[in-house]
Amino acid sequence: MSTPKTIGRYEILDELGHGAMGSVFRALDPAMGRVVALKTILTVALASEQGDEYRQRFYREARAAGALAHPGIVPVFDVGEHEGVPFLVMEFVKGETLDFAMKKGERFSLERVAEIGEQIAEALGYAHHNGVIHRDIKPANILLTSVEAYGSERPKITDFGIAKLTAGEVTTTGQLLGTPAFMPPEQFTGAPIDSRADLFSLGVILYWMATGEQPFPGESMTAVSYKIVHTEPVPPAKLNPAIPPKLESVILKCLAKSPANRYQTGEELAQDLSLLCADSKTPSMQATAPLATGTGKASEETFDLNPGQPSKPLPVTEITAMEMPPQPAKKHGALLAAAAVLLVAMAAGGGYMLAHHRQPAVQLANPAATTAAQPAFAPLPVPAAEPETAPVVAKKAAGGRPAPPAALPAPLAQTPSVAFDPKTLDPRKNTRLKLELDHFPAGLAFTIAMNGKTYFKGSAGDKAEYENLLVPPGVHEFRVTVRGGGVQKASNIVSAEFLANKRMVLKVELRPPPKGSPGASPALDSAAQIVASLKAEGFFR
Repeated sequence: MSTPKTIGRYEILDELGHGAMGSVFRALDPAMGRVVALKTILTVALASEQGDEYRQRFYREARAAGALAHPGIVPVFDVGEHEGVPFLVMEFVKGETLDFAMKKGERFSLERVAEIGEQIAEALGYAHHNGVIHRDIKPANILLTSVEAYGSERPKITDFGIAKLTAGEVTTTGQLLGTPAFMPPEQFTGAPIDSRADLFSLGVILYWMATGEQPFPGESMTAVSYKIVHTEPVPPAKLNPAIPPKLESVILKCLAKSPANRYQTGEELAQDLSLLCADSKTPSMQATAPLATGTGKASEETFDLNPGQPSKPLPVTEITAMEMPPQPAKKHGALLAAAAVLLVAMAAGGGYMLAHHRQPAVQLANPAATTAAQPAFAPLPVPAAEPETAPVVAKKAAGGRPAPPAALPAPLAQTPSVAFDPKTLDPRKNTRLKLELDHFPAGLAFTIAMNGKTYFKGSAGDKAEYENLLVPPGVHEFRVTVRGGGVQKASNIVSAEFLANKRMVLKVELRPPPKGSPGASPALDSAAQIVASLKAEGFFR
């Protein structure tokens, strides 16, 4: 089939990847003047017996991802139909998948493993708070932004094709959807699935990154699923002795068989990983993890299994795209062999037939700047409050307490600055940002980072300098670093969507308040915490 010249208003530049049920194209949005990734379902899939299911799942992805606005989640810009074929328009992310990075031989320090895990956990916490469970978290669905294109490498979650909307919309009764090597026990046994399933999957990723091995390896889905349900993984430190006990404890807690014994929220997991990042100067956290080995191909595919109809293969529809060097084609014999694997008796007593395979998630990329205003999303019902009015979810510990801050790996003075002056932007086209500093002694120096770049430097007490800063429209994340008395402290990361003519407040608290006389020189206690939060104050005229 030849590549179309246009789909809707989008001019197709080239095809980035395709599978049995769909294709992803690199396209130009002439209205916005930017390159996007455009996903479609093939007409042959829509004409099949499962055509209605594929169409519904496609729009479910649009509703799931379209309801979310977070720097750690690839945004959906638009959805529509062209000549009866649904299409989805996403950010085109410059970079590569975490899966590709690991399999090509890239090795991460344990500090970087904790940092990537923290950022993914924060994004998952935000998605869960807004009623979306991903259900297929794996390295192939995590994009790492290009340092050359964005100035920093950060993970972004993509492919919400089998997401569950907790507000009520779910997949067909009896279906098992996901990637076996990264699925929690409850996805095999038929137990209820909630947000803690995604945290188990993230635990598998952390284990793999830290040890170079899979916690539940196997060449078939039968072997992998049995281990996930019945056996405990090898303790990570036995595979990589450099792993400190705290990191091992975090990983094993994610991998608990019972959801009740895992982290209960993404924010809770992010908090513990943040503490590990704060201890990053310890030699163990600077150690480099071993080279990653793959699990069996059959266990790394995304499957769509329906125990009620084992004789009818159900190919999966979701195809995502990421810019990466081309990979050699798979041999059809190996794929057919994988498609014939039988999932035998699980803990629940049921059996599932392997329905079909899909090609590994080949992710294709996007250089859209995070400061660009996002176009309106096509009108679809969403299960959560609108992102621009919902309060920002900062990292929190159990009981709702703000998470302790993590120290930045390097002083912000060494990082590049944003490409604008936050005091001279047009207030009619940007967001006013008011900075509130609680319990900060006068003269205490602080630096605000936006999206990993220096946004503003100042000292507490000089309100005229920082009370009405300006931020361009878009989804941005902020972190505040405070220095005094030879001590440096960094806050948690907070993020929100900034809109033109809107007022936002960045509140930064020093906990506990400093002791001593008001006239004392500004200093930080080594046990102090810097806690940041973002909230909207409404619109201004």
